[in-house]
Amino acid sequence: MTRTMLCRPIFILTVVAAGPLFAQIPQDSVEPDQPVSTATHSDALSIARAAAGRGDQAEALSQFLRVLSTSPNNVEALAGAGRAALAVGDVNAATGFFARAEDLAPSDGAVKAGLASATVQTGNGRAALRYFRQAQSLGVSEATIAPDRGLAYDLAGDSRRAQASYQMALLAKPGDATTTRRLALSQAISGNLPSALATLDPLLRKQDVPAWRTRAFAKALTGDVAGAEQDAALVLPPNQVATLRPYLARLAALRPGEKAAAVFLGRFPQPGSRTTVASSTPLVRRLIPAKLKADPSVATSPQTGFSLSPSAASASATQPSAEKTGVPPTVDDSPALQVQMRKVAAAKRAETAAAQKKRAEAEEAAAAAKTAKTNPARHWVQVAGGANRTDLPRAWSDLKGKWPGQLGGRTPWTMHYRFTNRLMIGPFPTAAAAQAWVTERKKEGMATFRVSTRAGEAVEKL
Repeated sequence: MTRTMLCRPIFILTVVAAGPLFAQIPQDSVEPDQPVSTATHSDALSIARAAAGRGDQAEALSQFLRVLSTSPNNVEALAGAGRAALAVGDVNAATGFFARAEDLAPSDGAVKAGLASATVQTGNGRAALRYFRQAQSLGVSEATIAPDRGLAYDLAGDSRRAQASYQMALLAKPGDATTTRRLALSQAISGNLPSALATLDPLLRKQDVPAWRTRAFAKALTGDVAGAEQDAALVLPPNQVATLRPYLARLAALRPGEKAAAVFLGRFPQPGSRTTVASSTPLVRRLIPAKLKADPSVATSPQTGFSLSPSAASASATQPSAEKTGVPPTVDDSPALQVQMRKVAAAKRAETAAAQKKRAEAEEAAAAAKTAKTNPARHWVQVAGGANRTDLPRAWSDLKGKWPGQLGGRTPWTMHYRFTNRLMIGPFPTAAAAQAWVTERKKEGMATFRVSTRAGEAVEKL
């Protein structure tokens, strides 16, 4: 396929065979009284666990699907399939698996955590944070959820809590490249480029390719567009740098949550509105050459062994000691007085943090209630999908012409999903009703699949 063909805005109808993996497992595929081989399930689950343990998520997903094909209510298989689907990039399938597992086991903390991680990838940080809190209340350790919870905080516009969460994750798993890159971007989102560059430096020196891409976005996030373009030019051909230029220029003007959606998920605000939509260029997934030259502007501090750019080193050298200790500068104080002052300062910080947390939680609850009222949880059937929203009316017209009896009189709806747009009908009263419609259409040769939206997910009439 030529480069020209790859760049053309082609409208693609979504069919079950090429759609989310979750659609391939009908809920009514097994009768309740059908005999099931326990040995087969046990073997498949064992193989799936082993595959997941060694990082072979495709094999793990295959084995979990094997169990679900004959035992669709197996919670372990549903949760395992959700984690594997999320790892291979099918967020819709992962969400479906975790949602079914949650219906069957509403008090399973691991399921709540998985649903939270999947929700993060849809861009709904506030909803993900609610699931993370539920997971914690059900016994899931904070360190386990910290990496994705940090991303949820960033999407919700709370960079301070995001960075604290990433740092907690790095304490549990030092040197993790993905979390390190997320922390650097979060620091850049909050305007702290020196810290972002310092965080990235160990990865840059190891020639970690995504870290070089991250540095370019970190500079753009803080307004250094020229520096971002220079970094991009080190790892991308000129035509791709030219394609990136308008996006790099827009980053610094976005709000914190929008910045996070842009650099983590490739979603930019639509011109003239505050609604985020996927850009036409998947910026954060561009291929980058593997062999790069180290940045000569980055130096290593002999005092700490930690790498800083010149600007970061300067900022560190001039930072007031009061910021490090929380105690105002004093002259000839006794050690006992200094200890007492530190205790007072710590208590004051804790009181301020508690007040900020309470205020943020109240604002979050109010925003969630407002969003849920406008867009409650509903059930749909997707009949098509496409990268360009303007193509959907034509696609709907073509489908009605081909299936007048099935689609006549129905209203088309659409919602954004990652780098495409869904074309749906509904809402249906229940998930079962939507699935029944899909099953009947399948008998007639019409390819569709069920989609469930959660409270807060925006769906609009076409």
